[in-house]
Amino acid sequence: MRTLSSSPRFVLFAVLAASCASPPPPLGTLPGEHVHTFVAIRTGPRTTPLAKAERGAMFQGHFDNMNRLARAGDLVMAGPYGKQKHASDLRGIFVLATADAAVAKALAETDPGFQQGEFRFEYTRIGTTADLRAQLAADLAREDAIKASGKKPAPGDGGRAYVWLWAPSFVTASAALADSPAMLLAARCDDGRGLFLLDAIDIAAAQALLTPQLAKLGTCELDEWFGSGLLVDLPQRSAR
Repeated sequence: MRTLSSSPRFVLFAVLAASCASPPPPLGTLPGEHVHTFVAIRTGPRTTPLAKAERGAMFQGHFDNMNRLARAGDLVMAGPYGKQKHASDLRGIFVLATADAAVAKALAETDPGFQQGEFRFEYTRIGTTADLRAQLAADLAREDAIKASGKKPAPGDGGRAYVWLWAPSFVTASAALADSPAMLLAARCDDGRGLFLLDAIDIAAAQALLTPQLAKLGTCELDEWFGSGLLVDLPQRSAR
């Protein structure tokens, strides 16, 4: 049985706690830390609505492009935001398997929604001990199994609701959340913020789970999100 003290995320917390009096080390330099690019998909500058058929084709292209990027190993996580979120123009996320800003921008901007002005993107480099490449492999294996059964997976099949939490300080928030079974992913941002994926179906459920810790986290942002149902096993997958 895996214990918290042996988990990659605990090692990350311990190293950062020990060095909290000095500037945090660069992303990717801590034990087991992978650097990715988190892309916030927001409503874009387009002002003229597309015709229904054109809009449908754009979104089909959006899903097809995500599948292409995932099959190439470039897109390790994606999904739409839910109803409750800290900003009304948030649409969804990409997590790209690159730390290079130019590469991330080039990959994201292949999306037809961006090219049509439906979306705009905001980029944040994140470091995490979560094994998102293993997560992607599990998601693709499930999709392949569905296809092998003769069915065609639709967008959202096998998904479920989660909550993202943005905290002003990764060090403070990770210490407060280290013992929480609700935390599925912890990531530190290059600006010092913390990003956490919570096993909660909505914001009310997340707040109930985190009642003892919320006062320690500072001013946080909570966003409902829909992602792969296999993410509930991400901590175990990352510890292998």
